[in-house]
Amino acid sequence: MADNKNQHFVPRCHFRPFTRDGGGKQIQVVNLDRRRAISDVPVRSQCSGDYFYGDDPQLEAAIQMVEQGYAASVRHLLAGGEIRRLDQSVLRRFILLQFCRTEAASRRAAAMTHAMTDIPGVELEGRPVTDREAIRIAVKAAMHEYAGLMRIVDDLKVCMVRNNTQIPFITSDDPAILTNRWYLQSRRTQGLAFGARHAGTLFLMPLSPQVHAVLYDGDIYTVAHRGGWIDVHAPMDVAALNEHQILNSFANLYFQDWESRSAVLSAMEDVIPRRPASRQEVYYAVKDRTTDWGTRYAVKPHAELEIGEETLVHIIGVRPRPAAWPSFLQYRRDGKAYYNGTRAGYTRRHCIEAGFVTGHGYRKVRL
Repeated sequence: MADNKNQHFVPRCHFRPFTRDGGGKQIQVVNLDRRRAISDVPVRSQCSGDYFYGDDPQLEAAIQMVEQGYAASVRHLLAGGEIRRLDQSVLRRFILLQFCRTEAASRRAAAMTHAMTDIPGVELEGRPVTDREAIRIAVKAAMHEYAGLMRIVDDLKVCMVRNNTQIPFITSDDPAILTNRWYLQSRRTQGLAFGARHAGTLFLMPLSPQVHAVLYDGDIYTVAHRGGWIDVHAPMDVAALNEHQILNSFANLYFQDWESRSAVLSAMEDVIPRRPASRQEVYYAVKDRTTDWGTRYAVKPHAELEIGEETLVHIIGVRPRPAAWPSFLQYRRDGKAYYNGTRAGYTRRHCIEAGFVTGHGYRKVRL
C-alpha cells in the first residue's frame, strides 16, 4: 500500500509560495460555483483525495521525487538564482506531470472514457462504467504513461516572467495550462489536432505571486528576455496570464493576500462568460449501409442509440480562448511549422523522431 492515504494532485510545494506569509499552511480561495472568496483555508485539505493515484507505493515514490526536484528549483528561482539547465529540465517535467494529473484533467479523460462506453450494450467488467471508475481508469493511465511521454516537452524553451506590477499572479486547482496561440488564431489549423507535440505549443504555470513559468515553441514564437527572465511592467500582461488560470480551473482559484480578493473576484466575473460549458463535444455515428465503395455511417443522437448497432464515437476537445495574450509573446518573422500530409503542424524534432525525411515525409511551411 502507498504510505500516504491523502494524496495531493496539486502538491503542497506548489501552493506554498501562494500561502499566507509563505508559511505553507493557509491560503485564500475563490470558489467559482459560489462566486465568493474564502479566507485562510488549510492547504492540506486542498486538491487531494484518498488514494487519488491508487495504492502503488512505487508510483507514489516516483511522483514525490519529481515534486522534490520541483520544490528545490522553485526555491532557487524565487531567491533570484539564474535559470540553470537543471531548472529548465525539472520545470518541463513537472509542468507536464501537473498537466496530466489533476482532478480536472482526470475528469476530462474520464469523460472521453465514459463517452466511448456510454453506448447501449457496452460494459466494463460485466457492468456499466460509473463516473468514479472512469476517473480511476484515467488517473492510472495518465500516471503510467507519463514516463513515456515526458520527452515530448524537451524542445520547448523555458522563460520566467517576473511580475513588477501591483497585480499578483494567481493559481488554481488545475494550474499547468496547455494552450496554443497559433492554433487558436491561425485559419490553417482549424479542425486539426491539438496537443503537446504540435507546433505552437505553450505551457503556462505560476510559481508564485511574483514569478510565472512560460514554456514555448521556439520555432513559432519569440520572447525578448535576459538570461531567461522577462520583466513585466504592464498589468494587462499579468491579467492575460491570470485569465488562463480562470479559464482552465475546475472549481477553485488560489491567491496569497486576502486584501486582493476584490480584484480576483472582479477578474473571475469578467472571464467566466468565456469559460467553455463543456470541455468535449461528443458525436455518435451508426453504421448506415455498406456498398462496394465502403461503409457509410450516419450521425445519430445518443438517446436514439440501440443495442447491437455498430457505433463510431467522435470526441472533439473544446479549447478555452483567452481575450488577450501577453505582449511579450510574439510570432517569429521566420517562424515555420512542419506538416505530415494534412495533419497538424509539428516541430522539426517530432518529425525527425517519427522517421520523416526532409522533402519526403513532411513539408515546411511559413506561418
